[in-house]
Amino acid sequence: MSIYSEAPEARPFSKDKPTALVSIWISLFCIAIIILRLSGRYVRVEKLLREDKIVACALIPLILRAVCVHFVLLYGTNNVNLDGLDLTQSEIDKRVIGSRLVMATRVFYAAVLWIIKYTTLEFFSRLAGATRKKLHAMIILVMRWTLGLTFLAVVISDLTECQPFSHYWQVTPDPGPKCRQGLAQMLTMGVCSVATDLVLIAFPIPIILSSQIATKRKVLLVMLFCLVFITVGITLYRMPFLVKHHGSQVDRTMWASVEILAATAVGNTVALGSFLRDSGVKRKKFKGSNSYSGYSGSRSQSMPTKLTRTAVSQWDEELEDGPPVKTTEGIWASSGASHTTTESISKADDIRKDSSENRPVSPTQSHDSLITRDQLQSVDIPRTDFPLRPGAAVVAGDSRQVQRANTSSRGGRS
Repeated sequence: MSIYSEAPEARPFSKDKPTALVSIWISLFCIAIIILRLSGRYVRVEKLLREDKIVACALIPLILRAVCVHFVLLYGTNNVNLDGLDLTQSEIDKRVIGSRLVMATRVFYAAVLWIIKYTTLEFFSRLAGATRKKLHAMIILVMRWTLGLTFLAVVISDLTECQPFSHYWQVTPDPGPKCRQGLAQMLTMGVCSVATDLVLIAFPIPIILSSQIATKRKVLLVMLFCLVFITVGITLYRMPFLVKHHGSQVDRTMWASVEILAATAVGNTVALGSFLRDSGVKRKKFKGSNSYSGYSGSRSQSMPTKLTRTAVSQWDEELEDGPPVKTTEGIWASSGASHTTTESISKADDIRKDSSENRPVSPTQSHDSLITRDQLQSVDIPRTDFPLRPGAAVVAGDSRQVQRANTSSRGGRS
């Protein structure tokens, strides 16, 4: 039994206008999804990943298809029953233009779907690259060749079904169902689309299930990748439906738009979902330190900085051995050395406070000026977070006296 049939009845554009509007709105919605992905990625990373650049290429055939679809439905095609119709030469010329644009829309339609498939494959390639397994790299390479060959098969089926080639847009006399309906291209594209979608589903699931991530996370990722079954279901339903309706161009345009919407939404779900969950690839945020004199005490209490974390780790050790005291030769001595060391600490603190209060302010100094190493000791650190660290002091005397102080402190500790 042949899949070809008689041409459908002619319809005025007033009946096809809702389909044209729906197709345009779907195209705009798909464009918005892609732009949202690109802008969200750039805000988070300040650059576009490879798969983002690939999906951006889908905007070109998506826009071109939307423009062509409008004129296809406005002018009509040669896939109509012309019995009883008295067409003028102007109407015939418009149908010739519409029939030519139909061939272009089929190529643009396939290009959008295959670019989205390749975007998903590029994401899987980055996922498989983390495993560093040669088998995964080989599978990715085979899948890339598969996508390229299947797209080439779709284009060839679009251009070689009708012979001679000029009959694709011939209106009168009837060029025949092969040149009017283009069912071979539809079936070839449907089979290739379903096959590639199933391969794209089967590849990442074993990697996810064998990973060390949480079970809840595994289930979520598997469900996200299984959304591709939506496009598979649409394709499987669309093919027999169009054959039954004699390859009607209005129905074909409508179902093609629905499939593009589903493929665009599913292909960008993982990326958009990572934006909503604030996960995935993101830029390194700037971590400021309390090395600015303009920081207030409340900011020091609310934001743990590098200085605070360092102080906490160092002062935990000091709680066991006592706070260190820096000498003139850079030697750290214990605070239990002698009573004279304690007096030196208090005197040094008084001298530093007096010098800081009496020192004139430089005209170039501002709240953004870096504080010096000596001033780091005077940064206010709240008592509620950790014990106060005593200010550093310079111990008077030479290295021999310092060594004696160290020896006496060690003896007293033992």
